[in-house]
Amino acid sequence: MMAASRFRGRPLRGSDLIEIQRANLRALLRHLRREHGTWIAVAHKLGFRRSFVLAFFDGTEPGNMALARSIARAVGLSLDDALAGKAPPRKAPALSLVTPPKRKGGAS
Repeated sequence: MMAASRFRGRPLRGSDLIEIQRANLRALLRHLRREHGTWIAVAHKLGFRRSFVLAFFDGTEPGNMALARSIARAVGLSLDDALAGKAPPRKAPALSLVTPPKRKGGAS
């Protein structure tokens, strides 16, 4: 049997998350919500039901390691960095092309 860690006999489960790790994951969920606009889009990105994501965000669901991995992947962090509370990498702001206003009638 291959263990997840040489110090643990079994892999981590959702109940193994401590509250500070849950708080860090909730902060990353808040970031995803701002980035994607709706909880439905966030849930789609994570591959989980919206109700489950919201229950974890509200604190009524303890979550699991699969959700933690999905959150970390969605923001571009490793699982350890996400659980430790590291900030997601910043993206360059989107450039918008400025076009001259359109005029009505007349020669241009």
